[in-house]
Amino acid sequence: MQLLDAVERLESVSDWLISRAADDRREVGAASVEYLQLFGYTAYAWLWARMAQVAAARSGEDEAFYGAKLATAAFFFGRLLPRTLALEAAIRAGSEPLYGLSAEQF
Repeated sequence: MQLLDAVERLESVSDWLISRAADDRREVGAASVEYLQLFGYTAYAWLWARMAQVAAARSGEDEAFYGAKLATAAFFFGRLLPRTLALEAAIRAGSEPLYGLSAEQF
């Protein structure tokens, strides 16, 4: 997964959520936790992309340090950033699953 994919996913989910919230304000509350996580992973992806760019340019100065930065960036993009796929699915599930029970059913 790449930074551009994450940014496009965040933009798409944001547009979707705005349009859904116009008809049902509960959508924002239902998506709030997952949306903040999606935004956070995307922001970290941008930061790791910047760090990897600097590390690649300076790897000759301190191979161990900048090599660790590059390895950590690869870990983030390969193992953590794909979590945005599940966050997107949870957000797009909408508010209905959260409001399926009446107060009497609790």
